[in-house]
Amino acid sequence: MRLKQQEEETSGEMSSARDLARYSLRVLFITFINMLGIPSYLTWFLLLQPLKLYNPKLFWKIESILFRSLLTVVTTWLYSGGYTIVESGDSLEGIMDDEAVVLVNHQSTSDVPVVMSAIHNKSLVSGRVMWVMDDIFKYTNFGWISYVHGDFFIVQGKEARSDSLEKLESHINSMYKTTFKKWIILFPEGGFLRKRRFRSQEFAKKNQLPVLQHVTLPRVGALKVIIDNLTPQTTANKDSLTPQTTANGGSSGAQESQSNQKTLKWIIDMTVGYPGATPYNSHGMFVGYWPPRKVQIHYRVYPMSDVPTDREGLTNWMYKRYQEKEVFLQEFYTKSKPLDESDEEKRYMSRIERRDLEMDTTGVVHLQ
Repeated sequence: MRLKQQEEETSGEMSSARDLARYSLRVLFITFINMLGIPSYLTWFLLLQPLKLYNPKLFWKIESILFRSLLTVVTTWLYSGGYTIVESGDSLEGIMDDEAVVLVNHQSTSDVPVVMSAIHNKSLVSGRVMWVMDDIFKYTNFGWISYVHGDFFIVQGKEARSDSLEKLESHINSMYKTTFKKWIILFPEGGFLRKRRFRSQEFAKKNQLPVLQHVTLPRVGALKVIIDNLTPQTTANKDSLTPQTTANGGSSGAQESQSNQKTLKWIIDMTVGYPGATPYNSHGMFVGYWPPRKVQIHYRVYPMSDVPTDREGLTNWMYKRYQEKEVFLQEFYTKSKPLDESDEEKRYMSRIERRDLEMDTTGVVHLQ
């Protein structure tokens, strides 16, 4: 018995040593490719500044290619750790060159790399996205890239909410409309699930709304600003339109005609589900200590003609979508039922078959 116990202890120590070595090598490898990728992107971004003045369309097209290439660094986190994305739902093939807002449920810091990896194979649109994310991400290694790429960092909290929405409106007019971006990625819950759940449930009880466990009731402020500035002016949204400035400086002037052609066409609802209702975190994904698992992502696409633009109608529409997400995730977590099997709604787009996204080490994403 004593000998067996000693053998088990020795085996455990060897396993721990192997894990430590593997984690260390993985951290060194990912740090190395970060040190190559991020400075390379920033260097090219600076060298191409003269082109931005003379041919902004070509500049931002090249930038989108550089940004998409840089996402390879993030997809490597998932691939090398054995983390697989399984996607299902509506096909996105026909709308990748259209203006759209992507709504994602927010659970942890791993949501951003997971979504980045999911859109990496979606043509060049992965380089033509504008992220609306928490201000804290500005201080990560990828924050510099996001800043020059034209992403928007939103400050959370009641005190900063009004100011943040005004800045978002200005950012849409000065950056999104003038830099040839297509998709805006938004986390409407306004924070991580574990931080927002209690207050959301208290609000739901107070206002006789469904009490949700796996998502929180979404905030519509940021989405309302986006819709108001990217849909034709109506009584519901006319007050939100503001004078425009361009990413090249000055007023919209010569680019006014192009900006006016930017019209939001789709809402893409993206539901992310982690096995066992246990989301990763970004540092665990970076180090690789989470065991290999499959993350499910389910898409639902709605034309803007089906989405209310007035605040009350939009709020009710969003609440309904998130109540449906709650059902999908409840079935997934308790019965291991794939997200697409819980989605019985008939919509505009054709459905794709549930499939794994596999990423090789060169960053090329292919379907298996």
